[in-house]
Amino acid sequence: MRSSLVVRLAVFVLHVALPLAAHAAPLAGRWEGMFHGGRGDQPVMLICRPGAGDALTGLLYMGGDLVGPVEHGTVAGDSLRFTVMNFGFRALRQADRMQLEMSIAHGQTHELALRFTNPDTAALVPSAAATASARARITVAWDSVPDSVMRAHRLAAGAPVGVVDALRAGTLLLVGGGPAQDDLNAEFLRLAGGANARIVVIPTASVDPGHDAEALANGDRWAHALGVAHVTVVHTGSRKEADSEAFVRPLRDATGVWLPGGEAGRILVSYLGTRTERELLAVLARGGVIGGTSAGALVWGSACQVFRAPSDGSPYQMGDVSALILDDPHSVCFGALEQVVVAPHFTEFHMQPSLSKTVTAGPQLLGIGIDEATALEVHGSVGSVLGRGHVTIMSGGAATPRVLDAGARYDLVRRAAL
Repeated sequence: MRSSLVVRLAVFVLHVALPLAAHAAPLAGRWEGMFHGGRGDQPVMLICRPGAGDALTGLLYMGGDLVGPVEHGTVAGDSLRFTVMNFGFRALRQADRMQLEMSIAHGQTHELALRFTNPDTAALVPSAAATASARARITVAWDSVPDSVMRAHRLAAGAPVGVVDALRAGTLLLVGGGPAQDDLNAEFLRLAGGANARIVVIPTASVDPGHDAEALANGDRWAHALGVAHVTVVHTGSRKEADSEAFVRPLRDATGVWLPGGEAGRILVSYLGTRTERELLAVLARGGVIGGTSAGALVWGSACQVFRAPSDGSPYQMGDVSALILDDPHSVCFGALEQVVVAPHFTEFHMQPSLSKTVTAGPQLLGIGIDEATALEVHGSVGSVLGRGHVTIMSGGAATPRVLDAGARYDLVRRAAL
């Protein structure tokens, strides 16, 4: 695999508050436990490497995958504080145990226990099977998309920022990722028609190759999450099926379509240039709403950021400037927002350096960074900010980014705050 669009939906934060106690095991080494949540039980391993003074470094693994390095780590007695990517930790240990309380940002709280297992602080070398499994989760079959489709979606460098005509009637609700937000779900439902909404969910980005998609295809689950009585779920990895009348029939009646997060490339490979894409734009043209979070949001720009897959098979490279691939031939999207790049998880995944590099290399582009628990609602050429974070507007010709708070409005075509 040459590259990967890496956009993952699962995001959480850990907080711990426990009584202090004398510790028998050293801090340096491996601490292991199990996270009961998300898509199922996942083994957790924290490698701690205390440094000079109160410094702490190390690595965090979940489900056998490297999540990332420990950053901003400090140790004070039995108390640990650090971050891993967008995860924040506070922990206290007792003997050879760490009892943790895991709180998902704006979401649920989970308890987690780690146990000291080994003084070895070396990074784990993934097994061949683990590497193959990790690569399978981010592999995208770009070869199945005809070159003519890619060319048709690629805009000329001199084209201005714009929006498709369908947005004069319809609305895009672009969410920056993170756990589901009741207020943003409620806004999506309002735009779709409230109690009379006819919702279609397309979970393709979240369906890992070779894994059972039955749970993601459960309409009752999505109906409960979105607060409606009924939801129709459609998914395929086949471009032929996505181009069929039978597949798109539910979209013809939809007033709202929701695209969850995951791997953005799966959405594009399955639907770019097919009848499904045309019917999605038709939903907007008749006044409906399309909402998406993370991967489901970024595909509505005309271009996207592509990051090189790490050599160990880990998918966690989003936002890494050194892994950013400029001018990748697969960096085209649906293009409802023309000459626009959407970057979800903007603050949480430290996306500003990579988005800055992207718009500097392509000064015709308008970069839109959306924080988690935050949405940009676009109708016509105007975007309105909702939620608890910020939307950051970046342009190659601008000296500094423009940061928009909730309630702010921005005209994408004029590149001006309202």
